Amino acid sequence: MNVNKVGAVISILIPVLLTLLIINFLYEIIPTIFQGLPIFLPLFFCPLGIILAFISYKADKNRWSKIGIILNAVLFFTPFIWMIGGTIFFGV
Repeated sequence: MNVNKVGAVISILIPVLLTLLIINFLYEIIPTIFQGLPIFLPLFFCPLGIILAFISYKADKNRWSKIGIILNAVLFFTPFIWMIGGTIFFGV
């Protein structure tokens, strides 16, 4: 497995794991001490995933790196949607 494929795999694993953390935060499947941290983690990790997927896409134009770019880009906006949606629906 070369470096480009590893970058594509990691760029897909980042949004999948962050999505699992957000789902766990919403439904409290496993009690954790992370209060609101899973909602804001995509701000820090998704740019890294986008960069890894972009490097992988430049070297070896494959479908998995495109999926990694799209997933990371969509998940990056989760905190903003969370804050705007909370303001609109709950009016704090």
